[in-house]
Amino acid sequence: QAALFTRAWSVLEVAMMMHRACSRGIALPLAVLLITTCAPGLSFAEFPLSAVGLHCCSVDEDHALLLACEAGPSDEIVAVPWATYGNASDGSATCGREKTSACGASVQEDVEARCKGLQRCSLKAEDFEDSCPGTQKELRIRWVCRSDNSPEADFVRDPPAPASAFALPLKAEGNVIVDTSGTRVRLAGVTWGGFHIKNVPGGLDVAPIDSIARLIRQLGFNFVRFTFSAASVLDNPVVESHRVAANPSLSGKRALDVFDAVVEALDREGLLIWLDNHMLESEWCCSGSDCNGLWFNKRFSTNDWVEMWRTVAARYKRYRTFVGVGLKNEPRAVCTGTHGALSCNVSALATLTGGNDAPDPYSMKQGGRECVWPQWASGPEVLQYRPAMERAGRAILDEAPHLLIGVSGLQYSQFLNDVATSPVDLPKRNLIYEAHEYSWWRDQSPDGPYNYDGNADEAFANYSQTLDTNWGYLLRGDIAPVLVSEFGMGHRWTDAARTRMWFTLWSEYVQDKGPLREQGGVDWAYWQLAGVQAGGTWRSEGAEESYGILNRCWTGPWSETHFQAIQGLGLHQPRLLQSQQGFMDRNTIAEIARATETGFMLSSSPALAPALLSLLLLLHMA
Repeated sequence: QAALFTRAWSVLEVAMMMHRACSRGIALPLAVLLITTCAPGLSFAEFPLSAVGLHCCSVDEDHALLLACEAGPSDEIVAVPWATYGNASDGSATCGREKTSACGASVQEDVEARCKGLQRCSLKAEDFEDSCPGTQKELRIRWVCRSDNSPEADFVRDPPAPASAFALPLKAEGNVIVDTSGTRVRLAGVTWGGFHIKNVPGGLDVAPIDSIARLIRQLGFNFVRFTFSAASVLDNPVVESHRVAANPSLSGKRALDVFDAVVEALDREGLLIWLDNHMLESEWCCSGSDCNGLWFNKRFSTNDWVEMWRTVAARYKRYRTFVGVGLKNEPRAVCTGTHGALSCNVSALATLTGGNDAPDPYSMKQGGRECVWPQWASGPEVLQYRPAMERAGRAILDEAPHLLIGVSGLQYSQFLNDVATSPVDLPKRNLIYEAHEYSWWRDQSPDGPYNYDGNADEAFANYSQTLDTNWGYLLRGDIAPVLVSEFGMGHRWTDAARTRMWFTLWSEYVQDKGPLREQGGVDWAYWQLAGVQAGGTWRSEGAEESYGILNRCWTGPWSETHFQAIQGLGLHQPRLLQSQQGFMDRNTIAEIARATETGFMLSSSPALAPALLSLLLLLHMA
């Protein structure tokens, strides 16, 4: 009977997938009959693809694994087709193509018994018998949500799509961003990275793209900064299939197909979209020797870069929630040297500037190495930053006149001082500036100017003066909006006094004591969403991304303490956990998060009439 039910549910799930995809075509019972007749031996665990994507996760013995199905109050875990616990170095954890390790065991029945019918189910390695003592082990699970194969209308969107609150498009007005009605729109977002490194954003190997977009909205963000490289757009390579394993419809597709899918998913969720040209080459950012500090290098010319932007603007301008672009991430020095597979020789450019004897107002010299650096609007024409940004901005506005154009400050997006005397020549309604802020730029030592523990008032006054000088004056003087498109801290940020003091100063500047305290606060995007590294030079693919918000399963925050600090900067009320009455508030979320360390949550699981009808038909035929 158990085997029969497993087969029945497996075939039913596939039939429901077909029903969702062809809602006006095959009736569900007929679809069940068709599949049963044509594939009598089909097991769901062997069925590799799903029209809506797969949910998978693998964690080592030191981490918890969180299964989640939260498309709406009635969503739940309905099946666990795959679950093993065994040697981490053997077998395969590729989503949909899993293989059991030689030293390992199936825990599928146990996991399904624990988790089926729940919305969230937290598991740890210690919950299962160790069949491989003395080895490093992994818990690997694939699960199915009720929402995977039910019409979208069955699952009420809560909270509402952020874009529904705005009259788009957006525009710059004084020192803030407003919608067409003149209402202030405060951007509170997150960077979704990875695409600029591997042509696929983080998470598509373990979670459906729509689930990730939905989770971003449920966490309370209204805005996503999506990073890409010029190479991804201009080369448009075929993506590696294992990187989109949880989204099999993208297998065999090219980078721009994945790019399309991301924009479509974010637009469906009503999330405001900001496209950021993070690198020229597909690599981890940033260093002085990566040959990516300027808007051109030996492989991509300025013309190539401008045409790349024209292509991106034309391709995505039809999406309502695509509101703006970041032209060039972290402009910085470029030095002779190597960075992974990239090599750089700037000798020819250095002769134009006078080498390291050239003026260097923002400390872009790199330890005596041969370097050149962008100059705002002076020096050799080829290195003048402002005119290049103006050229790209105009190309974008030719294609999409409604977009906001973000121009970053020099030296890793720190300095916008030159704007005071030499502003970017683009339409004021379209122009905003971008800045970045990190703790390592500020000295919180006992004798340092930002030692909050020593003298809080003096530390904030010094900190505020520094940011005001660099870019905050644009806000205080009602000159232009500034989006702080990167800041961040590690999961264990409270353990380091330096980071804790910096974050206290930063949060005060962003919220209650800063230049926009009377207007709701500074616009920002956190770095970054992914809790695991995507790879690249100096990086270890799959290792913890210590600044990342999400856990390894892409089902919730890595750390509640870490996320609550970000939430305190002005996020909308997050909607993470659901009950029969709707979504639970922040305090309930925190309380339940603590409870799930020792137990499991039970949620409603209303019957799905068509599914039961088809299941009865299948059992009768069997």
